[in-house]
Amino acid sequence: MNQKIFRNKRRSFLLGLGGFSAASLLYQCGFSSLQAHKSNHSHSSNKAIRLDREVGLRHLAASKGIVYGGFSERSHSDFAQDAKFQGIFTNEYELLVGGFFGVTVGPFGENTYDFSQIEPFFEFAQQNDLFFRAHPMIWNEFNSPWLVEKFKSPATTKAEIERIFVNHISTLGKKYAGQVHSWDVVNELILIEDGRADNLKDTTISGVKGEKYPTWLNFLGPDYIEQAFWIAADADPNAILIYNDNNLTYSNPFGNSYWEQRRTAVLKLLERLKAKGTPIHALGIQSHLLGHRNREFDGQKFSKFLSDVASMGLKIVISELDVADNELPENIQVRDRIVAEAYYDYLSVVLDEPAVTTIINWGLSDRYTWLSYFAPREDGAAVRPLLLDEQYQKKPAWEAVARALQEAPSR
Repeated sequence: MNQKIFRNKRRSFLLGLGGFSAASLLYQCGFSSLQAHKSNHSHSSNKAIRLDREVGLRHLAASKGIVYGGFSERSHSDFAQDAKFQGIFTNEYELLVGGFFGVTVGPFGENTYDFSQIEPFFEFAQQNDLFFRAHPMIWNEFNSPWLVEKFKSPATTKAEIERIFVNHISTLGKKYAGQVHSWDVVNELILIEDGRADNLKDTTISGVKGEKYPTWLNFLGPDYIEQAFWIAADADPNAILIYNDNNLTYSNPFGNSYWEQRRTAVLKLLERLKAKGTPIHALGIQSHLLGHRNREFDGQKFSKFLSDVASMGLKIVISELDVADNELPENIQVRDRIVAEAYYDYLSVVLDEPAVTTIINWGLSDRYTWLSYFAPREDGAAVRPLLLDEQYQKKPAWEAVARALQEAPSR
């Protein structure tokens, strides 16, 4: 993005924040069609509609050919009992994420799975005409106790792990085949600190007592990544298949090139997969932003990274968007403004890249966010990383996203 244009847009946005509590966001927009694979979601390309704050982000995004969605951050039972939350969710989001974590679905034994916590979300998506996105297939964390014991046992063979690996991906992929928008096939592979030449995470992970044990890479070797995509493509040929990773956003937060190294490592991984003809369709960028590092976001560098990904013929999904405020001042108005700036600055750059087709918030209301536990505030104040407050009221962050979508070029 031209830096002068960006500065002008940012100045206009910041001035507008001051009147957010009293002002409605009104403008004209037209609908355009979304991805071809979603034939049952139709929009009139000629119908201009007048929008205000009661019109959800999903419609602002759809007018530009973008899918806007979210993860509920709720258990299936809590979600089912909160009709107000459900209504707001379907107004704001066109996509719902289902969490296929090992501790949730398994395997809990040979060919033993439990989809009881996933099924209610899938049915809700079907009933409300939402995309259903699945996350993740393969990850080194949050595996089931049975699988962890398999990894830890010295008696476990490569053949056993390979059998579990193939069966796991096939089982998940076939469960909702033809009805899933996208799968995160493999999640969080890059860890430069482990010192491997390929920058892959040496997949030993700490258990509850601090012990470490091998996982997929140690048993199967680096080719397991490519294999995962082929197995997933066979199980569900219609799903968008994604590699998802984190810590790709900022520049030099520690006085070195850590984030740049991670971006380079991801690009090299994607290049290797594409060179082998791997059926990978998109990169997922988790986008857990840090409000206290707004100044460390270099839009030009990040835009170049997005362009490099797109040049490989890959789409880009902003897969887990939120803004941590645990190191911001306690004053709510100040915090909300800085968080809104983070959303706007980031999305203004991201949405200028045509390969970005999907935006997903990791939560909806501050009442339900993983950051309450993983990044709490030292002063004990409640965190405010999302678009709605604890009473489900729209915050400046909501306007920030709406403004960025309003200004985004159409796909």
